[in-house]
Amino acid sequence: MGRQRSQIEVVEQQISVVDHDMEILLDELGRHLLNLPQPVVTEDTAQDYQHLEKEKSILDDYDAHIINLQQIGQSLNDAHARIIQLKESIRHSQHALRVVYGRLGVISWEEATSHVLSDVIRKEVPIIDEMQQKVATLKRTRETASQRTRESASIFKIPNKFREAMISHKLSKFTKGHEAFFIELGNSIAASSCIKQLHSNAAFQLDTEYHAHIREIGVWEEEIAILQQRISSDKGKLEQEGVAGSFERKILDLQGLRKQQAEQVRRLSITYARKVCAQENPWKAVDVNADTLRCYDQIRRHERIRAQLEVKIEELSMEQQIGELISLIEQDEERIQHLRQLIDQHNQQIEEIQKTISQHRERIVELKKTLASSLEREEFL
Repeated sequence: MGRQRSQIEVVEQQISVVDHDMEILLDELGRHLLNLPQPVVTEDTAQDYQHLEKEKSILDDYDAHIINLQQIGQSLNDAHARIIQLKESIRHSQHALRVVYGRLGVISWEEATSHVLSDVIRKEVPIIDEMQQKVATLKRTRETASQRTRESASIFKIPNKFREAMISHKLSKFTKGHEAFFIELGNSIAASSCIKQLHSNAAFQLDTEYHAHIREIGVWEEEIAILQQRISSDKGKLEQEGVAGSFERKILDLQGLRKQQAEQVRRLSITYARKVCAQENPWKAVDVNADTLRCYDQIRRHERIRAQLEVKIEELSMEQQIGELISLIEQDEERIQHLRQLIDQHNQQIEEIQKTISQHRERIVELKKTLASSLEREEFL
């Protein structure tokens, strides 16, 4: 019995798998039938078909809405990511430009100091002469301060040396460490298209680098402008779709509704397909495609498998019942044997009691005879 019960449980699990696969196939068949040019509809299935068609249309709308939002969201994410990349590229190019400007500024300053700077640059960038004059004035002031330090009395040497050091510091900033000034100067030279007016051998290379960076930055800034327009357009599309806040939150909400709708469509599709399969010849007046017939054939095969499994369960159940009945019979036979043993024991006890009774009766007879004899003797006396 335990073996049959175990086998029945295995077959029941197999039936459960078949039923699950059957539902998948019925759902698939219902959707295939829904896509046919000519619907498979009878009096029994017309309402189911219409209901399924309506709910499937709602599901398709959810899918289209979600896909549209996902595409817009992906477009926004891609645009923002690309803008970040472009801004980083622009930042690197701007840093490279600052290096170019700095080198141009240093070269022009050295040429101005050496009195070989082009008159074109002097005209276009007058700040060089202005700064040269400041430097010359500082140098003269420093020489004067140095002379005063040498000629002053001991009590005035310290203040004069401090003044001399301050002037030397200012002069050093212009001649060695005034980076911001050199960058500004180089920027003015480049903006005035005067790079090639420099006498330095590096002028041509710097001019090439300058125009290359400017072109790159221009292309990238133009692309950023286009991407920003696309972002604005995508945000407008989101507003048209009724998305006021996070589109990710909106997609999650729609996916939740879509899941419920998909389950509703699945149930309706299974119900409709079952009724179609219950017909004797559902394709007699309808042209169906190969996918539909393949799905239908698989459903029929699963029905046959299920029927065979049900027969197997019936057989196992009968075997189990037979086993249970045999077990009951064996138990009853054991009970009968036990009762027979009890009866034999009781019969033996009855025989022993009957024998005792007989012995008692014989004794009574003997006692009565003895009593009678005794009475007779008494009368005689």
